[in-house]
Amino acid sequence: MAKAGLGGKMKVPQNALLPKFDRKSDYFDYFSGDGSAVQQLEDKRLTAGLQKSYILETVDGGNPSARLSVEDLFSRSGLQATPLAQENTAFDISSDSGERVALVEQVDARYLTLYTLLPSNQSDRLVRSAVATNPFLDHLWLSSQSFMALWSNVLAGNSGRRYGKITFEHESIYEVSEEDAGEYLPDERRTSRFTMVDKLEVMAQKMDPLQQEYAPLASITQMRLPAQGRGGHDLYYDGKVTNRSGSFVDHRTTLHGVVAMYRSLTRSVERQLWTSVAAPNSLGGTSVGSVAEIVFSKPLTEDLFRRWVMSMFNNRRNRFRLTGYAKWLNETKVHANAIDQHLWQPLVMEFTPARVVAVLPHGTCGNSVNRLVSNIQRFIDPKVTAYIGDREYGTLIPTVAA
Repeated sequence: MAKAGLGGKMKVPQNALLPKFDRKSDYFDYFSGDGSAVQQLEDKRLTAGLQKSYILETVDGGNPSARLSVEDLFSRSGLQATPLAQENTAFDISSDSGERVALVEQVDARYLTLYTLLPSNQSDRLVRSAVATNPFLDHLWLSSQSFMALWSNVLAGNSGRRYGKITFEHESIYEVSEEDAGEYLPDERRTSRFTMVDKLEVMAQKMDPLQQEYAPLASITQMRLPAQGRGGHDLYYDGKVTNRSGSFVDHRTTLHGVVAMYRSLTRSVERQLWTSVAAPNSLGGTSVGSVAEIVFSKPLTEDLFRRWVMSMFNNRRNRFRLTGYAKWLNETKVHANAIDQHLWQPLVMEFTPARVVAVLPHGTCGNSVNRLVSNIQRFIDPKVTAYIGDREYGTLIPTVAA
């Protein structure tokens, strides 16, 4: 069994480990610093790191008896999930060394939130490893379209004089080959990262012109969702949320709002896949399934195209969580019998410098589409356009955020 430990000999700060409580409300008080049950632990908690949360997706089998239990789910990642004595929707999470490093709450049958005080480098490693080794777990994958829907809600629900924060990031990791990478300093590759911090009214005026002028600014990877009081909640493109407010209650409410948006989006994608017309027989010789098409804003160079496709199918631990066999029909056209490592779902794909076409069997998890769009935006083309059947991907989102 693969283990999702903290790796190497990295020492976990004792003040980042969680105490033992029997109710999740006591953990919530502990994260907030409230309540007599946790008062004796307050000094320890205050010196720990910022509270961080990770929203995770698993499979909803429909029939409760067919679902993996939370204990079995995390055991597949080398972690021990222990239900709280007085709860049935909350679990202590212990590492392979027995240290209590997190609390997991079931939001519903499909989504979980993991709360921790570990330093970011350790918590990120823990969650990434847990997902990478487990086909029944996946991150949330927020595209720029999803961030823009959330941004509309931020503008509608807050004074324009309040400060906001958005990070744009695009990293062209496939423009330089692995052999040539050593000849360049990291800052000599085309990497764009820009954080805008300003009043909301100023940001609203400047964002669109900037994104039109400079394509990498179309790729949003982080956004601060304002809290009810001071501060806010930093939401990342992979479902990580850092609590920079003074209220854990507000933080948890924000998390549930993000889950509600994402749940509706994913269901909309799945409905569109399941009800749209079948794929043409010309692609992979199959008509079983529906088509998702991702069109690049301009054709990829042949070198970039080749490195990207080879990286996906020659490296099992690639960012897209795809594996399988690629058949090069010519220098600019590839057919692939692929497997999504989340739930081991099969799909047939066609790659060209102009577009990606995926034939997805009926019943495919919508998170596969969300992941593909989000990662292509960040690493390939920030201004990519996606279609699910006959619907543009972005049109599925405004009704979600309304």
